[in-house]
Amino acid sequence: MSGAPTRPAALPPTGARRWVSCADDYAIDAGSIDAITALISQGRVTATSALVDAPLWPSAARQLPAAPRADIGLHLNLTQAFAPGAAGIWPLGELLWRCATGRLPAQPLQAAIARQLDAFEARLGRPPDYVDGHQHVHQFGGVRETLLAELQRRYPDARPWIRSTRPPPGIGGGKARGIALLGDQRLRARAAAARLPTSAYLVGVYDFAAGSAADRSRYRALVSRWLEAGPEGSVLMCHPASRAEAGDPIGAARVMEYALLGGAEFGAALHRAGVELVTGSELFASARS
Repeated sequence: MSGAPTRPAALPPTGARRWVSCADDYAIDAGSIDAITALISQGRVTATSALVDAPLWPSAARQLPAAPRADIGLHLNLTQAFAPGAAGIWPLGELLWRCATGRLPAQPLQAAIARQLDAFEARLGRPPDYVDGHQHVHQFGGVRETLLAELQRRYPDARPWIRSTRPPPGIGGGKARGIALLGDQRLRARAAAARLPTSAYLVGVYDFAAGSAADRSRYRALVSRWLEAGPEGSVLMCHPASRAEAGDPIGAARVMEYALLGGAEFGAALHRAGVELVTGSELFASARS
């Protein structure tokens, strides 16, 4: 099996497990744009989540492939201010506290969600194929209800899929489990009630350590383990970039991920594991009916 299909076949090879390779933070910087568009062209990324608040989003949207080689989703952002005084943005710790205590103001939240969906539609002329969250905010209490209601209202006939943060059984450490505990179970239940499909499992959570050869070796081993053990319907989350931007706390990890995902080693790992990369729109389509 090739490690770089451009579009999935109608039926996967016998015994293949179909996965989505999802690159977060599209448009956060020029390096992410270069890396993600290259990986889409290679077939190594089959979904990318756009930060439409980022100043580079208008130009980044124009660089996406015209052919539907990957799902394009909204990376809902409520924690990173790209401009001073940006509305509907809270530091992550404060946002978690507000969501846990019911103190998240409804109007700024609703406005932030609507603004970002408007910005996505304005550049691509269509709804997002899926929605997830920067720092997984889409699953937080208060956010998930408002988000799902807005998606239902806007897209009654073109329902996007929602990315689950649930790790597969037996895979993922404390960080992955902790992320899921922030709201995944309730997100999936609410989405099901709203007839919005969700992905099955999420892999790709790690500590972003990338400063040494040992870190890079450990990441390669993690990817191989995820591919070998993860079930059908898993989403491999990544944050690739062709270069690290000054001040980016995970810049080195972005470069490390890009080097692995674009190389022969990742193709070989896909082949060994019997994993085929497809779009979530195909993989989760049955849940839309």
